[in-house]
Amino acid sequence: MNANLSGEQSYLDVRYSEAERPYTDYPAALTRYLAENYLAGFSGGRLLDLGCGRGEFLHGFAELGFVALGADRARPKAPRFAEPVVEVDYEKQRLPLADAAFDVIFNKSVFEHITDIGRVLAECRRVLAPGGRMISLVPDWTAQFSHFYDDWTHVRPFTLTGLRECIGSHGFRVQEARRFRQLPLLWERPYLGPLADVAALLPASFKSIKFVRFAKEWMLLVVADKI
Repeated sequence: MNANLSGEQSYLDVRYSEAERPYTDYPAALTRYLAENYLAGFSGGRLLDLGCGRGEFLHGFAELGFVALGADRARPKAPRFAEPVVEVDYEKQRLPLADAAFDVIFNKSVFEHITDIGRVLAECRRVLAPGGRMISLVPDWTAQFSHFYDDWTHVRPFTLTGLRECIGSHGFRVQEARRFRQLPLLWERPYLGPLADVAALLPASFKSIKFVRFAKEWMLLVVADKI
C-alpha cells in the first residue's frame, strides 16, 4: 500500500523508515552466508525475493551474481536500490510470473504476515523450477512472543515444527530446519554460541546492545526443495 490522497503512509515507510531502522551491512552478510551454505549449486541462477521490502536482500543477492527480481505489495516512496520489483498482493493475487521461472525463492519475515499461507506456497511452488530451492526465515514465536505483535501486520506466529511441517505439506522437501540467530559473528565462530545464550538471559534493558538484542531474537530458517 503506497501513500494515498488521505495522507496515509505505507507500511514500509512507517515500519521500515530509515530513521527508525537505518540501512546496515547485515543484508549483504546474510545473503553471502546463505549463498555459500545453501545455494552453491544455484550460483548465477534466477532468484525471486518474495516480500522484498526495501530491497536490501534483493540487492545483496544481485551483487552475488544472481538474476534477482523482487515482489512485494508496495515499494518505498524513494527506493534506494535499482533491482526490479513487481508490485502484487501475493496473498490475494496470482504472481504475474511464468511457471518454473526461478531457480531460487528467498523470503525473510514474510510468512508471518500471511493468513492464507497455502495459497502463497502454491504460488511459490508454481514459479519455482523443478529441483528449485526455497529459503524461508520467520521470527521464532517461542523467543519473540512478547513483542511479536508490535508489528501490527503480523497474523501468523510460527514454531520450528509448525514452519517445517507447513512447508513440507505444500509440495516441498525440507532439507534443513533450525533456529537461527542473526549474528554473523556466530556464523563465523559457532563456538561462541554459549556466550549468546548468556546474553539472551540479560534483562530487556540491555537490548540496546545489538549483540544482546539478536541473541534474544531467534529466527527460524527452513531450506526446502520443490518436489
